[in-house]
This record gives sequence, structure tokens and C-alpha cells, in this order.
Amino acid sequence: MVREALEKIGHRGPDQSSIWEQDDVSIGFVRLQITGSLEEGNQPQIFHNKTIATNGEIYNSEWLIDHYHLPYFACDTDVILPLYHQVGVEIVNELDGFYSSIIFDHVEGTVTCLRDHIGKKPLFAGKALGHVFIASELKAFDSVDSFEEVPLGVSEVDLKNGTTHQTTTVPSLPTKRTLEEIFVNAVQKRIPPDGQPFGVFLSGGLDSSLVASIVSRSRPDAIYFTLSGEINQDGQSVKEVVSFLGLRNIRSVQIPDVEDLDALIPAVVQATESFNPSIVSNGLGTFLLAQAARKEGIKVILGGEGADELFGGYHSFHSACDPWKSTRTRLIEDMHRTELRRLDLASMAHSVEVRCPFLDREMRAFSDTLTHDQMYNASANKYVLRKTFTGFLPDSILMRKKTSLDVGSGIRAMVVSYLRRGGASERDALRQLWLDRFDFDSAHPYFSEYPVFDHLIDRRGGEHS
Repeated sequence: MVREALEKIGHRGPDQSSIWEQDDVSIGFVRLQITGSLEEGNQPQIFHNKTIATNGEIYNSEWLIDHYHLPYFACDTDVILPLYHQVGVEIVNELDGFYSSIIFDHVEGTVTCLRDHIGKKPLFAGKALGHVFIASELKAFDSVDSFEEVPLGVSEVDLKNGTTHQTTTVPSLPTKRTLEEIFVNAVQKRIPPDGQPFGVFLSGGLDSSLVASIVSRSRPDAIYFTLSGEINQDGQSVKEVVSFLGLRNIRSVQIPDVEDLDALIPAVVQATESFNPSIVSNGLGTFLLAQAARKEGIKVILGGEGADELFGGYHSFHSACDPWKSTRTRLIEDMHRTELRRLDLASMAHSVEVRCPFLDREMRAFSDTLTHDQMYNASANKYVLRKTFTGFLPDSILMRKKTSLDVGSGIRAMVVSYLRRGGASERDALRQLWLDRFDFDSAHPYFSEYPVFDHLIDRRGGEHS
């Protein structure tokens, strides 16, 4: 069962596949090699009667090795199990990066899961064909009896029924640095070593353009991927950013023709495991960009996701009495099943890892301290971002209003028209495509919900509401 499951999610790690077994426990791993050699970074890893498998990247691994006197490893994620052996559940205080890990204790026969503060990498637990499973994607199985998303932080998995119990959340990280210092550091730590090709997804909006601005200062070899088409609202903004920053290596990815949607939309439904119209139409853009990056041999991309959730980019709340705090909290709590789910699954379908500087733990900690007036003013939302980075971009980009990837590229208008051509709603048309591909319970909210915006999504058109 494990070997077949690994084959179904082989796109997550085409460079290496391995299985560790003990009695009735099997742990399989597919690897996308980014750091370390195949021999050095191979998983599952065994240390002191425990076995671990991790999907992620740890940016402070060298500091952890020195501070805790850990064995030296060439691969960053190899520090997790030795550190867990020393500090236990407090490990989530120490890890700087994104990660989903499973740890099996050979002696106690227990399974512990770790997930970062935002849920950057997916992880599920449940039962399939009578067996308990933990997996990165549900499509690893032809059918699933029951499942739940593994909680963020530290949790235990019941090996009898596949349910989870959260034991430790990821604490807030205090910071005294300025927003500029935090963001520059967040971008730089996510840039691969010299000589390793990488890219940036560039839409011409504020968030991805800020990432491009910092990247351009240190890595002129970065490749920038942007969507293009006849009804592309983002095109002029991209040109302004490219000219202002003096960017080279621009790759324009053509949005599809209508006849291409017959194959592309089902592929995105399959990749994202979703029939939510927003996840699918935005996922199509991500899918095409990641496909183009992979064709150039690129495994690592930097993107602007997270700024809207952390810094209030979706709304314009005019009063501190408005529900801006509760809306922000809900958007952040939902990210691992909405925007990050779209980003990870649509990009990993092409074996591409997208790193998000705005989702750095210190960035989140800083944004958590902001007041209403720092988030919003009379002229714009994300006010503190626009003010802090004055001079980093053209004023027209700094003050540009939110335009989602699917609208700015022209994809949404095309997808809405395509899905409604038979008289069905977008969601009903996508649900049928989903049912053709998955033998799961379609009533489960994971497959269709985007809680804050569903009331708008179901009556959307080709433009923003």
C-alpha cells in the first residue's frame, strides 16, 4: 500500500524514493533534492529509536547545530530529529522554516507530527482501506474512509483510528527589528546558494514586486516568471517593475486558449483536490507558472503569498470598530486549506517548491502587533508595507490596488465563461469534474470551502467584486 501511495504522489519528490518498515508500520518518503547530496539527505532518518520523515526547509539548521551541539548534517532537515530528542515538543520554538514531519517512536509505538506556524506544507491523517495513514496529499489513495488535517504545532496520532490530538501550538516569536530588516532577511534566507538556479513569480502587484526588489539586489541570475495574454491587466505593471529594478531573465508564460481548458481545468482540480472556483482559477495560474519553471530545471521559486492575510490586503476597513481583527485571524487560520493549499499543490504537481518570505515567523510576529491605523488609512490598505518600502518600487506599484492572479492575468474571465457555458454554476461544474477523479466524501468542507469569501465566490464574474 505504501509503495503504491508513493507512486501516486511521486511529483512531490521525483529525485528519490525510499521506505522504512518495522512490524506493521511503514514510512515512505519521496524527495525533491534541493540541499545535500542524495546520500546525505536521504529519508526516512533514524536517530535514537525514532524514525522521521520531513517535507520542508529549516533555515537556522547551522545555528541549531552549534547551539545544541547536534551532530553535523549536510541536509538542513536532518537536524529535526536530534533536536527533538533533546528538547521534545519545545522544538517548535526553535525551528525557523516550514515543515511537516512525522516521528515514529520504535519503543513506545507512538507517532508525533510537527507542522510550522502557518501550515506551509500539507499533512493529513485518517484511514484508507482499513489502514491508518499520514500523508501529504489525499490523492495518494484511491479512496479514503475518513481523514482530518493534522493540526499546526505538535500533535499525536491515534494509530487505531487515525485521529489527531494537538499537544503544543507554535508560540508567537518576539521581535524588535524593523519591518524592512525582517523582510530583507526573510527573502535572503530563502534564496538558494550561489550556482543553484531559482526563480520569482512576478505579477506586477505590490507583494511579488517587493520580493523581486530584494532578490534583484543580490542575485542578478534569478529568473522571473509572469503570465501574459491578450486581456492581461498585469502586463503594464510588470513592465514598470522590470524597468525600475533593471530585471533580466524575464519569462512570459502565455495564458491558455479556451480549447486548452478541456485538459487544464481537470488537471488543476486533480492537483489541488478542490472544486472551489477561486482555488481552481488561481491554481491554474500557479500551475502554468510552475510548469514553465520546471521546464527550465528550476526547483525553487520565491512568491508573494501571505502579505494580504498578514497585512490586511483583501479589505479596506475604515474604522477600528470594524471586524478587521477577526477577519484577519480567520484568513490566517484558513491559509493552509485555501491559498497555501492552492500554492503548494499546484506547484508541487510540477515538482516546484515555492518559498514565501511574507510567511516568515518574524514577519508574522511583527504583523500581529499592528494596529488598525497601521494596516489601513484613507487611501490604501497594507499601509505599513507601502510606507516602509517607499523607494523600493515605482509609486504606481507601491499604491496599486489588490488584483488577484486570476483576474490580473485574464484567467478568471476565461474560466468563468468556460465553466458556465452549459448553464451550470462554476462550483457545480467543478464538482462534477472532481467526482470524476476522486472517491472521497464531497461533503467534507476541505474539498470546497473558502470560508471568508465563499459568499462572494459563488456570485463572482470575471472581475473583482
